[in-house]
Amino acid sequence: MTSRTPQTEPPRGARRKNELDTFDAALIRELQNDGRASTQTLATRLGATRDVVAARLKTLTERGGLRIVAALDPGFVGHRLLVHAKAEVDGPLAPIAREIAELPDAVFVSMASGPFPLVFETRHGDIHELHETLEYARQLPGVRRIIVSTYVEVLKGFFVSHQKSSVTLDRIDYELVAALQQDGRASYRNLADTVHLSPSAARARVHRLIDAGVIRISTIKSGGILRSRLAIGVGITVNGDAAPVRQYIVDSPDIDFAARAHGSFDFVATMVGSSPEHLVGVMDELRALPGVSALDSWTHYDVIKEDYARTLGRVLVKQ
Repeated sequence: MTSRTPQTEPPRGARRKNELDTFDAALIRELQNDGRASTQTLATRLGATRDVVAARLKTLTERGGLRIVAALDPGFVGHRLLVHAKAEVDGPLAPIAREIAELPDAVFVSMASGPFPLVFETRHGDIHELHETLEYARQLPGVRRIIVSTYVEVLKGFFVSHQKSSVTLDRIDYELVAALQQDGRASYRNLADTVHLSPSAARARVHRLIDAGVIRISTIKSGGILRSRLAIGVGITVNGDAAPVRQYIVDSPDIDFAARAHGSFDFVATMVGSSPEHLVGVMDELRALPGVSALDSWTHYDVIKEDYARTLGRVLVKQ
């Protein structure tokens, strides 16, 4: 009887898939940092050819559901209350998630793992709006209870720019933002045609909006999580000095979003990576930090809504 030699390497197809997943994850990371980076710039940063980058970008956007869009900083539209909520649900989850997603104040809705499988974020101009949203959510059939954390400082995130300056926006600025919220990589020629300016004038305005921190152009995933990226939410409770936790979060390349919070957690974060093993290691590093007394985690299975552009229409009406 012939013995079968153990397979020490993955099949060629599996290796190719892993290589693409790793490359796609690196490409997405670059686009998160600068959604308008040119294809040649991305190729140089990734050590690939321009054609390879263009092909992968086309696949991710046309078939992978990746969108590269502009997010408006919430402060510029009067949103001072940003809230993270988790709901315990009795019965089917999807209908309740869709109900929450219909709320105009909801910017993120996800079906996740754990005893609180409905995760959502909302933005509000005042405490009255917040109470109305939470009261509506609590009264939905199947919602047993909701735990809430209010963001007091957003440390990292898709809609967070690294610097902010005072700037007055006019209707043309908002029209440019609206166009970039549809396609963050739209050419300056197309943007100029939209707002009836020259390409150079459109370029100058876009740079001004980005430099002032009004918008940030980055990537989001439509209708779920990318195959090459696992997303895990983390709620951190601190007993002692929070500074080491804050510094770790700010420095970690594995944490895409994080906020200092009041309520159920002291910090709320989202870790993103290509393998569970790596993210488990990140969680262990978090648990080992001085001052961390508890860590709760949940895996995002399906993002129902991720819309950081919802307030723009309201703002345009006021102009």
